[in-house]
Amino acid sequence: PHSYRLVVEGTGKPGFVKGEAIIELKQEGETTTVTVRGQGQVGGLMARVGQRLLGAVSKMMMDRFFACLQQKV
Repeated sequence: PHSYRLVVEGTGKPGFVKGEAIIELKQEGETTTVTVRGQGQVGGLMARVGQRLLGAVSKMMMDRFFACLQQKV
């Protein structure tokens, strides 16, 4: 496979989240380049209270995911 599509949707008392990401893999010699593009929507109390934190938290989660993936591979 050369690409994956990840769709996330959830609702609860603190609000809602909807998002989609496209993960593309491109082999370049003996290495593979991973490109991630995504967008998301957050609403409700979660968005009002945590608006400033959402970007930092999403970046931290992506960094953790790829660090874990790199260790496993």
